[in-house]
Amino acid sequence: MLKNFGLIGLNHKETPIEIREKIHFYDKDKIESLSYFSENFVEEALILSTCNRTEIYFVGENIDQAAANIEGYLKDFFQVDLEGRQLIKLYNEEALRHLFNTAIGLESLIIGEDQILGQITDAQILAIEVGSAGKYLNKVFREAITFAKWTKTQSGVSAIPVSISYMGIRKIEEALRLENEKALVIGLGDMGKLAAMYLVERGAQVIVANRTYENSVKVSKDLGGLDIVHYKDLDQAILDCKILITATSSPHTIIKEKNIEPRTEDLYIMDLGLPRDVEASVGDMDHVHLYDIDNLKELSDENLKKKKDLLDKFQPEIQEKISEITRWWTQTKVDPIMESADQRCKEIADVTLNYIFRKTHLSHREKGKVEKIVRASIRRAMREPLVALKNMESTEEKNIAIKVLKEVFDL
Repeated sequence: MLKNFGLIGLNHKETPIEIREKIHFYDKDKIESLSYFSENFVEEALILSTCNRTEIYFVGENIDQAAANIEGYLKDFFQVDLEGRQLIKLYNEEALRHLFNTAIGLESLIIGEDQILGQITDAQILAIEVGSAGKYLNKVFREAITFAKWTKTQSGVSAIPVSISYMGIRKIEEALRLENEKALVIGLGDMGKLAAMYLVERGAQVIVANRTYENSVKVSKDLGGLDIVHYKDLDQAILDCKILITATSSPHTIIKEKNIEPRTEDLYIMDLGLPRDVEASVGDMDHVHLYDIDNLKELSDENLKKKKDLLDKFQPEIQEKISEITRWWTQTKVDPIMESADQRCKEIADVTLNYIFRKTHLSHREKGKVEKIVRASIRRAMREPLVALKNMESTEEKNIAIKVLKEVFDL
């Protein structure tokens, strides 16, 4: 049977943020878990864990058992209970289709966003470094990444700006004109930097803060010399601002009620962190308007529709790539058979020639002729079924033929 490719992960469309923020792999968790998966559950494994998704891709013979083991591991590792619809379980072609759609941005909260492609690339690199990604996962992810880059070039989808950061700023802009308003951005990874850039473009007075001060300095220079605040001075900076954007990778909340002084003017907070950066009760305070990633699901504008329409057109090409990978995957099962058949032919020829030479009195020249005839005849007898096997289009027929050849020829 075809070696199985599987996926188990969280369905971000069905799983509430309270659960998603608990199931998030940091790099040290990925290294530990990938090693455990590949040693105990599967042949190969890769973890894709972002601000909005956690997915484990794997390769193994007993796919149902592997999925059950990984699901149990997730529940134990993160100490959470997961309901049926909160989990994605996809195998073989469906798992491949999900990966390709994820790579081009069709499965993202914000359709067509660019960040996911870099995250997929990083996930593959880490799995290679840990040693949990081998021949199969590397082939599949390399194809998905290459295809996603080609798709973005062909479609021009990246020119339509709807990143999560952009949509977060748009959400605040529904209630507040940003020009000349003081805005504080905490956390300067990709989303934080983009949020700061969008705020600058809209004329806000932007202040940046990052746990690593050197990064604050770099981002400040990149965006034209923004004001910087130290982490120890955040409470005063929050008091002075009208807009607060948080996008850190902190494993716990960094903004609590005690950090927000009682206000007489409105404060708009967009929490882009997962786990969340802002304590949920902050949203109950007077004059505080708190939004998080889930609030962005409410946004549905023309740009998102344009992106989805553009990317949906590539489904035939995705199906073709899936067919190519499936043929390649099946062919990898044939190659060892071919090598084993060659070796078996040699063994049979050696035994046959040894018997002939022991029972006859042939000259050296005659032995050479007999050896050529015997070896060629045995190879020809084996070659015909192997060529037929290689040319089979049906994966199911090919798998049956492989099994028969192994039994008949003791391969």
